[in-house]
Amino acid sequence: MRGKWVLAGAMALLLAIGGAAWAGRDIYAFARIGTTYAAKQTCSCLFLSGRDLVSCKMDYPQDAVSQFTWKVAEDKVTVSAAAGLIAATAQFEDGYGCRPVT
Repeated sequence: MRGKWVLAGAMALLLAIGGAAWAGRDIYAFARIGTTYAAKQTCSCLFLSGRDLVSCKMDYPQDAVSQFTWKVAEDKVTVSAAAGLIAATAQFEDGYGCRPVT
């Protein structure tokens, strides 16, 4: 009888993990697309338009600004989400503009 409960518990755990992964795929995709977009747009805003970071952040919805973290270094902008687990970088190249870097 105990073996059936262990098997039922293991199945329930696997279903919960599978359900969380299925539900989280959209969140991951949104964060990946969002960080890449924000990195590229912020790079263009800083290095092509000459605006400061505070001004560039005003181009995004407030809820996005609170979920993303920006890091600017020399000619690169990195935007991260989910406590740094998902991040994207865009780099400025003179004569070409900004492009996402993989």
